[in-house]
Amino acid sequence: MVNPLIFPKIRQKILRWYALSKRDLPWRRTRDPYRIWVSEIMLQQTQVATVIPYYKRWLKIFPSLSAFAKAPLSKALRYWAGLGYYRRARMFHEAARRVMKEFKGRVPQTAEALRKLPGIGRYTAGAVASIAFGEKTPVLDGNVIRILTRIFAVPQSIDRPATLERLWKISAALLPDKSPGDLNQALMELGATVCFPLNPQCGRCPVKKICFAHRKRREISFPVRSSKNKYEKLQMAALVVRNAKKEVWLEKRVEHTRWGGLWMFPFWTSQKDMLSEISGVCSKPVFLLKVGHAFTKYRITLEVYEASFFLKGPFSKKKRGKWFSVAGSSRLALPSPHRKIADFLANR
Repeated sequence: MVNPLIFPKIRQKILRWYALSKRDLPWRRTRDPYRIWVSEIMLQQTQVATVIPYYKRWLKIFPSLSAFAKAPLSKALRYWAGLGYYRRARMFHEAARRVMKEFKGRVPQTAEALRKLPGIGRYTAGAVASIAFGEKTPVLDGNVIRILTRIFAVPQSIDRPATLERLWKISAALLPDKSPGDLNQALMELGATVCFPLNPQCGRCPVKKICFAHRKRREISFPVRSSKNKYEKLQMAALVVRNAKKEVWLEKRVEHTRWGGLWMFPFWTSQKDMLSEISGVCSKPVFLLKVGHAFTKYRITLEVYEASFFLKGPFSKKKRGKWFSVAGSSRLALPSPHRKIADFLANR
């Protein structure tokens, strides 16, 4: 059972720890809702160290919500390239345009209103509203789930909606009336820097004496999950095809598809399909490199080949494509695995 009488003590200890131990991150130096929004969207499924250079570059290119909303989606995708999960960028762009049109450029100040915008879920809405506007509204991400299930030794599986709803209520009950965004950030910081999934640094934790999982020496038993993720392994093929000018062929994905609006090297679900399609128009493909890639439940190995194009004109008339110099291809918006191919070519 969760005893609410210990909430003030937990809150005090975590806030005191945060004041002394928090990392100096660029989005913590502002209360600008747009800049906080940028950071929260980028940080979804992405490590802080990866996000920082993207965040700084993004704000140089799109210093305000207005500048971002006015920019074409293709430009936004170009500067997002490499962060992955491109739907985030597309939805963010759509939401920014709606804020400009429906709210005269003023970001909604409540979590409830923010959740009505494309791409903003319960967690992101709570983070932006609490940090930028001081609304007393909770957050619940993987870090906070891990901390709360350990402190209170929650035995129910977090795969159950009822368990998550219970954790939302605990997170809300912990919030102080003043500066609730600080506690939300403190919980996320504690999970990111101390309360690790497999090797928690309990000796540095401000609430170790209160944590039930620590007292039972069962930290890594929480959070409880009813099933383990099962990943499907796939092997695919991509082709670096060159014309007589040594240019490479890239194809632009159709909008509203996975990686929509991004440029990619031609790829197939198998080497057999690739060989069948290029027969008679290309030289025999030569193996170039392997690129690993993870996507939801899939773990993909992309075998990359290289070949010369015999004919003149486009490599494929069926798809939207274009010839680029190797240097030119590196400046395009490419998804992560194809960015690795372009980088490899540029550094040969």
